[in-house]
Amino acid sequence: MTGSARMTAVGFLLAAALAPATASAQIPPEASEIAACLCLQRDVSTLSAEMNAKTQAFGAVTQQLADLDAQLARDRSSIDVNNPDAVARYKALLERRDAAYRQSIGPVHEEAGEATARYNARVSEYNAHCANQPFNSALVQQVQVNLVCPPPPGAAPAVRR
Repeated sequence: MTGSARMTAVGFLLAAALAPATASAQIPPEASEIAACLCLQRDVSTLSAEMNAKTQAFGAVTQQLADLDAQLARDRSSIDVNNPDAVARYKALLERRDAAYRQSIGPVHEEAGEATARYNARVSEYNAHCANQPFNSALVQQVQVNLVCPPPPGAAPAVRR
């Protein structure tokens, strides 16, 4: 091998050896921490919205149950037990109340509780790893541009932005 060919080969080897070091120097290790925290922050927002929706659904069922209980209490004192139509209306109201009760202790209640547990777990994880971290704001903005996050565990699939 001639001198210039040897120098060219050494130059390529040196460039190849230094390229990964140069590339990793451009992306500080803090960037992966920032990305993880930004994804956790998104998860907290997504899970908060889910929890609020489930809690509102549970609240609506609970309110419906309370309204039906109040109506039953009002109607109980004035029902004419000798009138088959009045008794049938009261029984129908009682069946609606029982259905609302089953719903309030069933899936709607479970879904609200599960959504709250998922949210609380993610908030705890965010607080443990990300809260009060002094991240470089310019680096945070750079990471946000190309951020890709997996869906939060247990959440319904959603379009990520």
